[in-house]
Amino acid sequence: MNHDHHDHLQPDSALAVPKTPWTDWLPLIVVIGYVLGSSLVVAQLTEFSLFNLMAYTMGFFFVFFSLFKFINLSGFAMGYAEYDIISKRWYSWGYVYPFIELGLGVLYLLAIDSPYLHSFTILMSIIICIGVGIKLAKREMFHCACLGTVLKVPLTKVSLIEYAVMGGMAIYMLAGSL
Repeated sequence: MNHDHHDHLQPDSALAVPKTPWTDWLPLIVVIGYVLGSSLVVAQLTEFSLFNLMAYTMGFFFVFFSLFKFINLSGFAMGYAEYDIISKRWYSWGYVYPFIELGLGVLYLLAIDSPYLHSFTILMSIIICIGVGIKLAKREMFHCACLGTVLKVPLTKVSLIEYAVMGGMAIYMLAGSL
């Protein structure tokens, strides 16, 4: 029995997906650390509130993640089209999305409290979660395009959770702005 092969697969599954080494997660851990650290610092320097903390977290998340996409915009568009439901139908969306993400980030960093902003963020989060969810359901191994092509992070439930959390925070903020 080949132990190396067995050790990297989930047991009792015909569609077993290889486990990802923790080092593959290091880039994402570092970026999320910067997002959370930056958010806490700015929230402490301004009027600290849950709303502000969430706004800064979303702002830094969208800005930092968009910057990685801009490093190789065409590579991002190509990778994004592999799982995003809009990019699969309209390839140019992969070129547009990083600009939208940057815009969302700037608006959240400005602590804009608009039902339109929160609703749009919820819609974008749902669309991304659907695309990632479909790819995960097919158990296809693929790199997430969330950090562009510079940092290779596997597309997994973590990718789904990231955008679900952004959508959840937008729902909370929308409820508070109505």
